[in-house]
Amino acid sequence: MTAAERHPKLFYWAGVALGPLAWGINLQGVYALAHFSCETTKLTGTIMSAVLAIVALAGTAISARAVRRGAGAEWADAEGGGPRTFMAWLGVGSGVLFALVIVNQLAASLMISPCLR
Repeated sequence: MTAAERHPKLFYWAGVALGPLAWGINLQGVYALAHFSCETTKLTGTIMSAVLAIVALAGTAISARAVRRGAGAEWADAEGGGPRTFMAWLGVGSGVLFALVIVNQLAASLMISPCLR
């Protein structure tokens, strides 16, 4: 059993899955909370965006750790470990990208009044 087979293959997909999932929840949540934010000033949208940006970065960290753990296994694995390593690096990039998108949406929601619709 190689080192890559000892930990689940889902770790390689964490950044690919958690980043878009966090962004989708953030986008729908901000739109759903916009009506309530207009009536009273609430920080729920800000807190939700900050937590979901951390979730996207957590997926990035999990994928990066999977790359680091499986780096030596590429030489021992008969298949070369290429597809898993590729998905892990894609997860790292995807998680960072979606975390930046969530932070940009957070900045826009802080600057633009929700009552302007």
